[in-house]
Amino acid sequence: MTAATGAGPNGRSPDKVSTLAAAVERHVRPGDVVHVAYADARPNAALHQLVRRFAGRPAGLTLVTAGLVSSQHALVELGVLDRLVASFAGENLPAPRPNRAFQRAVREGRIEVESWSLWSLTARLMAAALGVPHLPVRSLAGSDLGAALHGRGFAEVADPFGGPPSGVVAALRPDVVLLHGVAADRAGNVVLSAPYGEGAWGALAARRGAIASVERIVDTETIREHGALVRVPAHAVLAVCEVPLGSHPYGLFNPGLDGVAGYVPDEEFMAEVVRASNDPAEFRRWIDEWLLGTADHDAYLAKLGPERIAALRAQAEEDGWRSTLTAAADPPDRWTDAEAMVVTAARRIAGRVRKQDFDAVLAGVGQANLASWLAVTGLQAVGADVELMAEIGMFGYRPRPGEPFIFAHRNLPTCALLTDVATVLGAFVGGPATRSLGVIGAGQVDADGNTNSTYAEDGSYIVGSGGANDIATSAEEVLVTVAHGSHRLVRRVPYVTSPGHGVRTVVSTAGVLERVDGRFVATAFVARSGESDADAVERLRAGCGWDLDVARGVTREPDPTSAELSALRRYDPARTFLGRLHGKADGDASVRTR
Repeated sequence: MTAATGAGPNGRSPDKVSTLAAAVERHVRPGDVVHVAYADARPNAALHQLVRRFAGRPAGLTLVTAGLVSSQHALVELGVLDRLVASFAGENLPAPRPNRAFQRAVREGRIEVESWSLWSLTARLMAAALGVPHLPVRSLAGSDLGAALHGRGFAEVADPFGGPPSGVVAALRPDVVLLHGVAADRAGNVVLSAPYGEGAWGALAARRGAIASVERIVDTETIREHGALVRVPAHAVLAVCEVPLGSHPYGLFNPGLDGVAGYVPDEEFMAEVVRASNDPAEFRRWIDEWLLGTADHDAYLAKLGPERIAALRAQAEEDGWRSTLTAAADPPDRWTDAEAMVVTAARRIAGRVRKQDFDAVLAGVGQANLASWLAVTGLQAVGADVELMAEIGMFGYRPRPGEPFIFAHRNLPTCALLTDVATVLGAFVGGPATRSLGVIGAGQVDADGNTNSTYAEDGSYIVGSGGANDIATSAEEVLVTVAHGSHRLVRRVPYVTSPGHGVRTVVSTAGVLERVDGRFVATAFVARSGESDADAVERLRAGCGWDLDVARGVTREPDPTSAELSALRRYDPARTFLGRLHGKADGDASVRTR
């Protein structure tokens, strides 16, 4: 399709349909600040087109995004970006971890990174869209994340109304926004994929406007019939491009527009990207094959093939997720350290919810997420009024078996409310109406409860904050899960991603630490098979990087029950977060028995 040339009396064309290549060529200029709108669907086809356009040419782009993931790292590898402004950079599906290509680029000085938290970055776009110079946030204060950003978009200011000082973030206006939606009309009214992430704030903040790729272009009457689903108005859009599967390798969830098929993330494809990115030559070969070697998105889809695409769409159908379920045969009398930790954390979460009457639990990724699922579903089964929520806009969802990813597509239809980052992190976690318990995982946690997921001791980049800093600074209470060991539980983290003042409980693979009179004290230990209580306590203390106090009444944590293990394993049958159980030699320290 080609762009229409007729313009209305205001100088704008009522028909903005264009090819993606033409839209990127026309509207993205060298030196631009380009914002990647982050919702359930992500504008990966448009980012792939940026690679094709600017590879081998000076671009000097700054990319603003909630998360740089998977094939998007090609932008860094080929030098298309000079600067990244993000809350996360790495891999997040199925498990969060660094991307080696991105780590190499940071180490070699090929990319400048400005790290934010998810809500504080969204708030910057919101401020710009509202036409105000800054917006107050509870995030960032008391962290190295905030210290590094002080004067660079973040400040702590006096309250003109006599309250305590507050953090504010400066408005951020990108030059152009890339977004991918479910559908749009030819004028550019866009239905986004839910949950909505940052929503329309980036598009409404842009200096020039948004390039909207969509699964399908529909007529204006259809858009008006579904006006409640439209999130981006036409006047904020520069071009509309019909790009089926434009979010691939990520997925797309349709919030209710007829005639547009959704699809699930392509995990096999993402795994291939991760493997390739581990080696510079292999990653360049992958980029040459999949991005530079495909002339446009149509060629990319042809390379994927119709069978692969059909399978991704089939799994997104109402009951399509059931076809992926596998029967677990894990013995109920054996479990891993990770399983023991998740069960222990779930028990503590349930106990705190009952005691503090929390309305909702917001979990981070991985084992923290599994513990929250196990706890909340158990509480709901006995009539407790508590809900699960996830940072990009999921509230009141019911986790289905088979996939442990925090934003699993199979769980989206179960949500009581599909909303956005501002509502979940800004209002539900940060506001007064919802009493929330935050549950986060950590690469490291220190004696003050501070956590680190940004920079290692040798200065290498990890993944960033995501929503962890927002949770830690705003939730009524925080529980942290962490693998036990002196390199994980450290006296002082080398970089404070999230401040620890709200952390009340730390659950590790060796026991439970609770804050008593301002200090963390070991209140329970997890013993291994054949291990005495005294040896288990000593292992707990020896694996801590500070002089850990042990409570006088320290207790032995009961073994996971068969019911707990069964419920947990249904969520993670591939044992992505639970660790390998089979194939272990007898007596392996990471596998326990009754």
